[in-house]
Amino acid sequence: MCLCHNTKDACCQALDYDEVIKLIAPIQRFADVVTKSDQTRFSMIAIAGLVLAGGEGRRMGGNKPFRQIGGRPLIAMAVENAGRHCDPVMISSNQPPETFAAYKANVVADIPKAGQGPLGGVLGGLTALPDGVDWLVTFPVDCPVVPDDMAAMLVSAALDAGVRAAFARHGDRDHYLSSAWHRESAPVIAKLLADDDRRVRAPLRALDAVAVTFPRQQSDLAMFANANTIDDLAELEKMMAARPSKAM
Repeated sequence: MCLCHNTKDACCQALDYDEVIKLIAPIQRFADVVTKSDQTRFSMIAIAGLVLAGGEGRRMGGNKPFRQIGGRPLIAMAVENAGRHCDPVMISSNQPPETFAAYKANVVADIPKAGQGPLGGVLGGLTALPDGVDWLVTFPVDCPVVPDDMAAMLVSAALDAGVRAAFARHGDRDHYLSSAWHRESAPVIAKLLADDDRRVRAPLRALDAVAVTFPRQQSDLAMFANANTIDDLAELEKMMAARPSKAM
């Protein structure tokens, strides 16, 4: 093997395998340091998770958080998803806190009042952030399958872009409620709600939120699929049953 850049016919001395390994070892060590540095940087960032469970679920006949797929309530799957990278995990709902007592998560009400749509839940979650936690990642209760590293990817992308929000993109669809919000985004949301603008994409645009693309796999149609009706729930259950074993 030759590592020279000589353009002449004569080549420098060829290197054997051991010599090549010696040459690339410092490069590998540097790559390992960079990787560990990135991991350390992220591990030091505190992220709270918020399960958005405040909708009435009328198209599903109500009680959406406790509708089941494969014998498990949607709320249980969403709390589990949030818990992979987030601490603490909160639940956005205007129901009595004891409704969700089994999930050992703080229940936060919409701000400024109920009936503001998902943004009221996001603002409630941002307002409830404990000291030392600057990021909030939201998990819609009706979207039980998201990437394991979604929270990490969203916050990392926002930090790299120098912005205060990020949202998931999967295939050709944007998922505005699978998103990350810095605590400094709260005044932007509050102003929009005061102006009666409840569109989730409105604050994301105002904050120059970055879209984070998650690859779409034909073998895993359940990823980012949401259920708004009983029929959707049945279809999603079929999708989840067909997921590759490594995705289960």
